[in-house]
Amino acid sequence: MVRKPMAGFNPGTDPVVDITLPNDFGKNISFTGKLVDEEMYFNDDTGMLTMEKLYHDDNDTYAYSIISAIGHARERRSYRVTPGEELTRVDNGTLELDMPTDLLFELLAHAIQTENSNEAQSNEHVRRRLAVNE
Repeated sequence: MVRKPMAGFNPGTDPVVDITLPNDFGKNISFTGKLVDEEMYFNDDTGMLTMEKLYHDDNDTYAYSIISAIGHARERRSYRVTPGEELTRVDNGTLELDMPTDLLFELLAHAIQTENSNEAQSNEHVRRRLAVNE
């Protein structure tokens, strides 16, 4: 899926929230910022429901949460991302990695290209926008 501009993000009026994003693979990620976007997908073939949230703060740091569930089983992952000109720091609640920013952009471009090549398969997903309830 190609990400569209972050709909609903209005730095002048969106509320700042204190949030703790659950993480089954490390420490929970605590963050103070504004909700930028959230999405939910359901895959009819697998029965998997996926929910994503992205937050942003005044220091240009992001927090990202993804929760996937099938039936009663679920997996929750959270990340804090601090972009920089040369290096971008990614914290998954267990490890903090400094990665070359150019490499991350290259990986993102590859992911988008892969997603676009599978565009015909995207009809199997029901995509819904969640209302911002915070």
